[in-house]
Amino acid sequence: MRKISLLLAIIAIFTFGNFASAQQSNKSGFNLIVVGDSQPQTKKQLKELEDVIIPQIGTIVEEYRATGYPTAILITGDVVWDTTKFLPRVKSAFESLGVPVYAVIGNHDHNKYHRYNEERAERKFVDAFGSRNVSFELGETLFLTFDNISFERHYKEEVDSKQLVWLAELMENTPETQRVAICMHASAADFSEGVLKSYIKPLVSLLGNREVHFITGHLHNHHTADLSENMIEHNVAQVNGNLWYAPICSDGTPRGVFCIEERNNEWQWHHRILGKSADEPLILWSEGEVNGHEDYVVVKVIGWDEKWNIEWQENGVDMGAMEQISILDPEYMNFVDNEANYKKKYMNRLRKSAHPHKHYFRCKRTAENSEITIIATDRFGRQFTTSVK
Repeated sequence: MRKISLLLAIIAIFTFGNFASAQQSNKSGFNLIVVGDSQPQTKKQLKELEDVIIPQIGTIVEEYRATGYPTAILITGDVVWDTTKFLPRVKSAFESLGVPVYAVIGNHDHNKYHRYNEERAERKFVDAFGSRNVSFELGETLFLTFDNISFERHYKEEVDSKQLVWLAELMENTPETQRVAICMHASAADFSEGVLKSYIKPLVSLLGNREVHFITGHLHNHHTADLSENMIEHNVAQVNGNLWYAPICSDGTPRGVFCIEERNNEWQWHHRILGKSADEPLILWSEGEVNGHEDYVVVKVIGWDEKWNIEWQENGVDMGAMEQISILDPEYMNFVDNEANYKKKYMNRLRKSAHPHKHYFRCKRTAENSEITIIATDRFGRQFTTSVK
């Protein structure tokens, strides 16, 4: 008995040593590339995902590998667009990048021919990606995946009782100091009101006072919303633009991914435009280029949230905060009006999805031919600048 106890003690010490070493080599942090609604519906779209988008994400993966921190990919549901036969191929495409791949199930990942049998409707997704409820750790954060799509004749947003029991059991053994990331397809918040949806409140009640980050998709636009002092939602824009029919989402967010970086137990994040560097969140229009604002310089701030500060200078003189405006995205509308050439139903879909958004700011020169410099500062203190004469 003593020999067995001694052996177990030695194994425990060895295991703990390996764990401590792994944590040290990983610098106690991570890089997470969040992919919003990849959603190929046709073979052509699937091929574009494999041949264009995956290599562009691969460039980001390689940059992150150089940091020495572990890197993973999370897909926020609607991995496919009712084409469940594509699920294994999409998974293989992302796994070809050589990092762990996680996914949550979306409404379009259900088999629409089994609307009244949830288990059968989800079977192809589960066969490809595994259980709808997975827990994993990256750095100092516990990630939990949920299925918040109830699929009947028409889907509805809810988290069923089985998943709530699973969460309750997990939280019983999880310290209150543990940061938790809840990953699911539909949003937790009503962003127009800035409040939690009613269906998510039972889940939230089980999380206590922990720091909570919801990571979601479904809406195809970018939203980052502080829902309380310790709770925030990251609603990730669609990686392929607007349903593959526009190279930009209807809110003006370009094709890209949402990058979350944990360093020293602190999170930072940004929207990363595919094919560009991480420090290019500003798009600028000079006078006469934005309808309804012809007398103004207008800037779009990609990945903006309420904690950004957008200021301007004229000929090096500080002019204070820019005026925030809510408009249809000029790039998106230019594409729809002048470049898109699809069947009527697709053109109607593109126009219908356009709504005013408020990550735009304007300023008006006080002197002719002056130099205007925009200075945008995010919640983490990172500054980005762009200028026009």
